[in-house]
Amino acid sequence: MVRILSDFFLRYKLNKKLKSLTSVSKKDLNTFKTMAVLIPQAYEIDEQLFLSLSKVFKISNQNITIVVFSQRKIEEQSGKIQRRINCSDDAVGFWGNINEEIALLFQQEFDLLINYFDKKTLLPSFVSAHCQAKVRLGFSNSNHALNDLMFAIDPKETKLFLSESTRYLKTILKKVK
Repeated sequence: MVRILSDFFLRYKLNKKLKSLTSVSKKDLNTFKTMAVLIPQAYEIDEQLFLSLSKVFKISNQNITIVVFSQRKIEEQSGKIQRRINCSDDAVGFWGNINEEIALLFQQEFDLLINYFDKKTLLPSFVSAHCQAKVRLGFSNSNHALNDLMFAIDPKETKLFLSESTRYLKTILKKVK
């Protein structure tokens, strides 16, 4: 019962935030310097996918943040991407209050936000909506209001995701110039 009430407050805050996402300007964007990736732990996608994408756009590894969603708090993992945030239901309190690590994430501004989830799950959607990003990339099965660019592909098709996202993101950068 408590979880249902908490989810209700979270969903209310999410819907309120989604209304403001359409007003983000893309005029000053000519390169991607920072990138955030929101991904469920269950997907088990190799971080090399995101490193390859960052290499195409010359985004430094220090400017990449990965947020991994899980049911429970998970152990720290090492990898080439140094800034990794583990986010479980514990990160968001009953009234939608967030912990300090997530609050710091919301204060950062990213040029590119990759919503690497294809379901309309509450916690990843809430975190995504509150992240400040100029361009949002995701999948068509997720909440459409979260993304500027959506792919109707399976997230497990990593090579297809890499080629399509590279192609379309390059086009976006050309049009903005």
